[in-house]
Amino acid sequence: MRTPHPTLTAIALALTLSACGGGDGNPVAATPGGGTPPVTTPPVTTPPVTTPPVTTPPATVGNDLAAFAVAWASFQMLEAVQALQLTAGGTGNCGQGGTTAYDAASGKQTLNRCRPNEMPYQLYSGSASVSALSANPAHTQVVAKLTAPALDVLDTDGNVEFKLLGGDISGTMTDNGSDDSYFYASNELLFSAGAASKYTVSGAGSTSTVITFVNGKPERSTNNLVYTVSNGSSSWQVTVMAPVHEAGDNRPDRGQLMITRLGATQALQATLGSNGVTLSGGEQNQTQTYGWTDAALRAAIASATQ
Repeated sequence: MRTPHPTLTAIALALTLSACGGGDGNPVAATPGGGTPPVTTPPVTTPPVTTPPVTTPPATVGNDLAAFAVAWASFQMLEAVQALQLTAGGTGNCGQGGTTAYDAASGKQTLNRCRPNEMPYQLYSGSASVSALSANPAHTQVVAKLTAPALDVLDTDGNVEFKLLGGDISGTMTDNGSDDSYFYASNELLFSAGAASKYTVSGAGSTSTVITFVNGKPERSTNNLVYTVSNGSSSWQVTVMAPVHEAGDNRPDRGQLMITRLGATQALQATLGSNGVTLSGGEQNQTQTYGWTDAALRAAIASATQ
């Protein structure tokens, strides 16, 4: 018997069922699309850089009274140079006590508590080497170069005031009968005072120092003197602006010094008088007046020579 062909209706029905998921086939599950989720980077926050303000410390202001004390102490120390000039090449009594002796063979000058008429307020003990000596028989004209001085400078009671420890001096001394004139130059001189005060004086030169006898007593006038003094921590240039006149033991009655600490912007003017000293200008930019016996001035000088 012949198998009949399916009808068009039956075929259409089968197609409809297949499209609707009917029949025996399992439905295919939908797979969501694969992919890497985006990486979220948090924003980078840079903290502000805080720069502390730059603080410039104020410039160090020197103490003008202390500067004067150093200048005056070193001025007094330098006057020991004149005693060495006066005695160079001489032998005998020193005038008001003590002796001096010159050994021509060794070129050594020795002083033993020498107290010259020209400088009666101090005694000098020690020695120096003398070279390039030229002196007339009367010893009123002396040209000499002095090196390696080792000199104690004492007061008239025999107490050491300060010491000259080394250096060089080249100069001339002329005795005109009524007065003595001293001219000298020095590259370096080393001084000490007390247990702690040490000074280096460099570039010192005096073109006019005169000692004149008035009523039998010596009076010293120092002009055209300039030098630099250092105590190891600070240095000052000292210049004699008006002749410093001394009629007694460390008591000038007139004169003017200009004192400038190296590195400072303003000089200190020290005006000397019989009653004391007036300081003006300087790093403190003040006017200060002190009597020679004032405690503050005496303490400052004592501190500079302790």
